[in-house]
Amino acid sequence: MEQTNFTCRVDADLKQAFLRAAKANDRTASVLIRDFMRDYVQRSIQGQQATLPFDYRTPERKEATC
Repeated sequence: MEQTNFTCRVDADLKQAFLRAAKANDRTASVLIRDFMRDYVQRSIQGQQATLPFDYRTPERKEATC
């Protein structure tokens, strides 16, 4: 699947707090943002299809959120 970059502006303090929280939970910011995006899309179309074609989460993560 083709990948692309996503750029957005956020408050500098929010960015730093997010990066610290991600690191404290042994996650990267990119992974968390992709998870947030997938979850948001999944909630917005809930009931229309069981899984998304771009859902790369582990089976355990899918079971916990579906």
